[in-house]
Amino acid sequence: MARLDGKVAIVTGAGRLGNIGAAVCDAFLREGARAVIATDLRMDAGAELTADMDGKHGAGRYRLAQQDVTLEADWAALVETVLAEFGAIDILVNNAGISIHGGIETTSLEDLRKVMAVNHDSGFLGMKYCAPALADTIKRFPGGGSVINTVSMASYMPNANNIGYHVSKSAQRMLTLCGAVEFGPKRIRVNSVHPGQTTTPLLKEGYEEYARLGFYESSEAGIQDLVKMCPLGIESFPEDTAHAFVYLASDESRFVTGASIYHDGGLARHF
Repeated sequence: MARLDGKVAIVTGAGRLGNIGAAVCDAFLREGARAVIATDLRMDAGAELTADMDGKHGAGRYRLAQQDVTLEADWAALVETVLAEFGAIDILVNNAGISIHGGIETTSLEDLRKVMAVNHDSGFLGMKYCAPALADTIKRFPGGGSVINTVSMASYMPNANNIGYHVSKSAQRMLTLCGAVEFGPKRIRVNSVHPGQTTTPLLKEGYEEYARLGFYESSEAGIQDLVKMCPLGIESFPEDTAHAFVYLASDESRFVTGASIYHDGGLARHF
């Protein structure tokens, strides 16, 4: 069943193999999206990703564009390009994210602002520049436009060793709620997905840093410790998380906005 038949999506932070963004692009195309425009600042995996998507879904439906999600000019140019070629933006996934470890005393203001810019400000800019096009979606699809923010269970969890990431994700969660209220009358739904212990390159890098600081013997040991915290006790992968994005992007969720979908194996029971 093509649940996203004919829709056009932008997915940020989707140019890296093995991350949630790439899995979301794959799932959207599998569900019939007319086009998925993936963006990333890093383009080193671009050729491999494009070849993989083209092989699975046919050439031309997946596009990878270089974008600095913290720059207004890049957002304006992206929206202009997508509308010129496809005439629509029906789905926006604000997925770009970074992490710089440190607490209040050890994190520089520059690093804090960098994390906030990528994890939070980019979502603000994406919604701001895509809103007019997303508002037109209701003319074609009964569910209207859809914004999905990749937040995190970190938005509920205090952490003295990774303040930038946790604070920025908390701000992104509130941005989602404010967006849902503001954009509801335009028939644009704004929701968030909160991955827990999803095994991605970013998670692995984070736990490599924790291991370097002596919190765990290894990155793998840290990830397994996190897995044990959830009632299901199993490891989650980006392909698992992508199903939640498909639901929120589809017209099946036409009456869902301002929702936070925990994709965490039950980890939220701690908070």
